[in-house]
Amino acid sequence: MRSPRFRLAAALTLIAVALLAGCQNPERIRIIEPLPPPIIHAPTPSPIPAPPPPPPIISQPQIRGAVIVIDPGHGGRDPGALPKYGGQMSEKTIVLDIGNRVARSLSERGARVVMTRSGDTYPELQDRADVAERHRADLFISIHANSAERRSASGTIVYIFDQATTQSLRAGMRMAAALTRAGIECQGVMRKNLHVLREHSRPAMLIECGFLTNPGDAQKLNSANYRASLAAAIADGAAGYFAP
Repeated sequence: MRSPRFRLAAALTLIAVALLAGCQNPERIRIIEPLPPPIIHAPTPSPIPAPPPPPPIISQPQIRGAVIVIDPGHGGRDPGALPKYGGQMSEKTIVLDIGNRVARSLSERGARVVMTRSGDTYPELQDRADVAERHRADLFISIHANSAERRSASGTIVYIFDQATTQSLRAGMRMAAALTRAGIECQGVMRKNLHVLREHSRPAMLIECGFLTNPGDAQKLNSANYRASLAAAIADGAAGYFAP
């Protein structure tokens, strides 16, 4: 019988042989691969805000090349409404200054402006109407100052002919809106049978720029700064007629 020492040695030999055989057979070796790196989810980037929309395109009034007749009322031997307060100008002088200012403003915007008078002269009413027809005016604007028995009457008025065309009505409405927008008192658009509106076929209006019989209106109309503001509003109203 073999001794216990011999049996232990034999067992150790068998274990060594088995281990050696495992190393020589790679199929029996299990390779433990390292774990893949953890997937780190980056935070979702905030969306880039869309750029603000472009500002709306504002239509510019298309008055370049338009023929606009400016008719300062009265003149020469006809002074128009006379001043009621000392040291003030007559209607013919006030409206000529306003008319010349309106003409300059519209010319700078590209309109072709025709004046019925540019100095202290008096064209007859029919002559004024004939200017509008002869030049085939796109718009005729007669400029006046008002008077009334009531001292309290004040403000501007835009007149169109009794049987005015839709073009004249549109022009009058645009003018009244421009005057109001400029902070100038306006009584609105009214119809009236006036020679310079009736005796031609072109779009037309007559603007009464205030009452010389009203102390407040008279003071303003005798101020060059106010006449400049009034002329600017009238030019805007004329240009507005040609806007879409």
